[in-house]
Amino acid sequence: MTDATAAELPRLVIEGLHKRFGAVAATAGVDLEVRPRELHALIGPNGAGKTTLISQIAGEIFPDQGRILIDGRDVTRMAAYARAGQGLARSFQITQLFTDFTALDNVAMAIQARQGGNWRCFGSARQDRSLREPAMAHLTAVGLGHRADEVVADLAHGECRQLELAVALAAEASLLLLDEPMAGLGPEESRQMTRILQGLKGRYAILLVEHDMDAVFALADRVTVLVYGRTLFTGTPDEVRAHPEVRAAYLGDGV
Repeated sequence: MTDATAAELPRLVIEGLHKRFGAVAATAGVDLEVRPRELHALIGPNGAGKTTLISQIAGEIFPDQGRILIDGRDVTRMAAYARAGQGLARSFQITQLFTDFTALDNVAMAIQARQGGNWRCFGSARQDRSLREPAMAHLTAVGLGHRADEVVADLAHGECRQLELAVALAAEASLLLLDEPMAGLGPEESRQMTRILQGLKGRYAILLVEHDMDAVFALADRVTVLVYGRTLFTGTPDEVRAHPEVRAAYLGDGV
């Protein structure tokens, strides 16, 4: 495979993904594709199967049937930690940070982990320019450069969401899996996060799981709608808005 061919491969391909929990089909034949440099949103009502699908992409649970490919590699049965090595970085719906460390420390630890270092030995590396300089660049990219030396426990909730995004960027992944980055944010914080994600568009392939429809329609190149564990429709934001089944199942008449 040539470099040019590899560059055109979808970053993520999901084919016929099925996962059951007893009698409940949490995912029931999901198909989805995220292209290079695309911001692809995944939406659906509560209980649609979004969390189960994201957990399967991340490697936290394995599907009963179907395939997951990252950059053309089959990762369906690959452990979660190994998928990071295949180019996947994830942010979580519930923020997961080291609250006793500074914002800069958190990102530097993520870089050290990617390089194969042990974060338990981080104290001796806190002044390492090879960690601090790229960490500051990632913080600046998410609008937190001025808060680099603040302890995470002293950051506002919205700033923690920004920091978690910087930690994901530190993985230098080809695919970002963002799980409800607007969760718990107020209107102005959501607008700020939308602006940050807009600035990342075109640099990464992004799968965005989000309930904030204003953010979804402002950001997404394409949108996949999940209902009852199935892919109801994939299209542009305008196509999704106009689709009668999507409106009936999720959006309603106010969008």
